[in-house]
Amino acid sequence: YSYTLARPQFREMAPFLFFDYTRRRSVSGNPELVRTRIHNADVRWEWFPGDADVLAASVFYKKFSNPIEQVIVSASGGDVSFANAAGATTMGAELEAKMGLGHLSERLDNYKAWANLALINSEIELRDEDIGSQTSSSRALQGQSPYVLNLGFGYSDKINDLYALYNVSGASIAEVGFDSLPDVYRMPFHRVDVSGSRRMNKETRLKFSATNLLNRSVEMEQGDLNIFRFKPGVGFSLSLEWTPQ
Repeated sequence: YSYTLARPQFREMAPFLFFDYTRRRSVSGNPELVRTRIHNADVRWEWFPGDADVLAASVFYKKFSNPIEQVIVSASGGDVSFANAAGATTMGAELEAKMGLGHLSERLDNYKAWANLALINSEIELRDEDIGSQTSSSRALQGQSPYVLNLGFGYSDKINDLYALYNVSGASIAEVGFDSLPDVYRMPFHRVDVSGSRRMNKETRLKFSATNLLNRSVEMEQGDLNIFRFKPGVGFSLSLEWTPQ
């Protein structure tokens, strides 16, 4: 069990308005925001079948008081601000596995794989003054995905290492709907990254990385409409690390 606080960011509570040129709308801070208080409870089971192996399962529960959410405040322009809800709860389960593949064959001693899956259910509790003005009277906590999946595969020896990573999160509310405008959802984004390095000698190592290899777009939907699409593109980097002996 733990008890934690989440304080408003400066832009969330600064008492002025600025223009979002990407989304062509106004964003305003709310100086009346208060801190979020969070009660956390979880139970975790772990098993270590090998030196670098782990199997784990956990269940968790969180109780929020005054969670901060990004909300739409203008039905005509889609302008947004920030507000405290009365409360929220999240509960879920997480499964984690990390294994060296040498258990299968000695030829696979340098290979390993890992996976992590979290399933989360969240529910918001509205303030009395927000009931009727916000579009959804029953919904998930803004920003909370219903699931998160991570997969990884790696190879490592004294000279080379190579890692491939996959990540996806379920659709989550990006902006809370207002005055019959539907909630805005950030859609799942599938991402694959690859990184690796090669030791050239005792002092230098060559490193590289490639990100978003699927070249997917970040998308937001409001009802049946796709209101925002951004393609971050594929990224590549190459560097040489020198560590004097």
